[in-house]
Amino acid sequence: MDNVGQFIDQIINEKGYTTLDADVREQLKADLTQRLLDQIDTAAIYALPEDKAVELSQKLDDPNFGDDQVTEFMTQSGVDLQDVALKTMLQFRALYVGEDKINAANASVAA
Repeated sequence: MDNVGQFIDQIINEKGYTTLDADVREQLKADLTQRLLDQIDTAAIYALPEDKAVELSQKLDDPNFGDDQVTEFMTQSGVDLQDVALKTMLQFRALYVGEDKINAANASVAA
């Protein structure tokens, strides 16, 4: 989760929001974090084979089936959660910051 926080801070800065009031920045960070985590969860579910997605849906009805069990289920189903998270984060960054700013930043680093 710490990596997600650092990632969100980075894209807020890349967007140019460096002079926000501390309370506004924290609210923006919280909102973006929740949106990103929701997108990662959705992408992970879409990465499941259809039969496993149905099975997961049934398991989620069990109140004793928590986050650790979901992660284990996803991993045992062949989903590379790290890869899903990384790709989703890159897409999130591109949409939030904009491709032009990312390309400009990458070009200045390469120079």
